[in-house]
Amino acid sequence: MNKYLLPILLLIGMQSAFAQQSQISGTVTKTNGNPIEFVNVALKEKNTGAVTNQNGQYIISDITPGRYTLVCSFVGYQSAERKIQIKEDENLNINFTLKDDALQLDEITVNYTQKNKFHRDSSFIVSKIPLKDIENPQVYNSIPKTILKEQVVTNMNDALKNATGVTRLWESTGRGGDGAEFYSMRGFSVQPTLVNGMPAINNAGLDPANVESIDIIKGPSGTLFGSPVISYGGMINITTKQPYESFGGSINYITGSNGLNRFAADVNSKITDQSFARVNMAYNKQNSFQDAGFSESLFIAPSFKFKPSDKLTFLVNTAFSIFRKR
Repeated sequence: MNKYLLPILLLIGMQSAFAQQSQISGTVTKTNGNPIEFVNVALKEKNTGAVTNQNGQYIISDITPGRYTLVCSFVGYQSAERKIQIKEDENLNINFTLKDDALQLDEITVNYTQKNKFHRDSSFIVSKIPLKDIENPQVYNSIPKTILKEQVVTNMNDALKNATGVTRLWESTGRGGDGAEFYSMRGFSVQPTLVNGMPAINNAGLDPANVESIDIIKGPSGTLFGSPVISYGGMINITTKQPYESFGGSINYITGSNGLNRFAADVNSKITDQSFARVNMAYNKQNSFQDAGFSESLFIAPSFKFKPSDKLTFLVNTAFSIFRKR
């Protein structure tokens, strides 16, 4: 008798288990009938559920009989619930149609009242064609006069600190043929030997009083201006101020530490309907915290523009400097 008891109990247990294997299946679609993938369908009371496949179908198996709340939810859609009662060995088919959960946001208007006065989206001088900065493959920095004025720059060394990867090696010696200051760019020495895109050797330190912009072109792109006037590291081009077709000017005075006194003037005048003249000058005097380092300089840069027609313009630029240092 005992040898038949164990098989009988196992058979009863298997029948009881198979009798409780109920399931819920169905499809989740949008309002237009398209299926929704990765939707969560769960029984709230049992904390169990399934995820829809690419056809929007789901199956929840091994459910014990009882009353449940079937919840269907997905990000971007309104959740849906269904009260159900499932019996033993029952297969329920429950479909869901989810509506878009579009949130109505208030309108946001962004206004700005201040413009970046230093921003320039292109540099015609660098590429010699009207290319935007985002379209220009060259590696360069352009320093306009507005930045120099805002920073109260009194020498070219401070002006070139606005360009990355450019450091001064030594200042101008003042000897004939030596040129202006020497700077390091990409591991090679370079001098500001270009003025308005033309070779120009200056035996003294350049003064920012007559600078319209400074363009630093790095690498081999400088060959656009001629290979004899650049170094392997690149080139530095100084664009000077040019006469304009009206009367105007400015005068400023700067004082600072170590006995700095600087006077600068900019005067522009219309001579005739076709000719214009401009003079930029600066007198700079400064001591030093060291025993040596006193410097005094006088810089004068007259320029003349003659415009015989709308398609032809003659421009003459000159610069004279007197420098004393001990």
